[in-house]
Amino acid sequence: MKPLDGQLARLLKAAAAPVKPPGAAVFALEARVLGAWRSRAQSDNGEFFVAWFRRAALCACALALASLAWNYQARARHAGAESVIAASALGMGVEP
Repeated sequence: MKPLDGQLARLLKAAAAPVKPPGAAVFALEARVLGAWRSRAQSDNGEFFVAWFRRAALCACALALASLAWNYQARARHAGAESVIAASALGMGVEP
């Protein structure tokens, strides 16, 4: 059992984080970085999301208009009596 305890102790010692990592940033640098990060977070009022939502809405409108145009074109092509009879037959078959 002793060899396993020694191996476990060495493993835990190797996995432990050092108190201060080598080459750690000085306090002044950390303060400047955190200050810049906080000021940027406070000034961000969602402009990115508004612009992204606007673009998404425009793309959705364009897609809806294209779909309407395609559907109108398909219906105009098949406006004969045959399609009306087929549509009514399908409608009657779907109802319970």
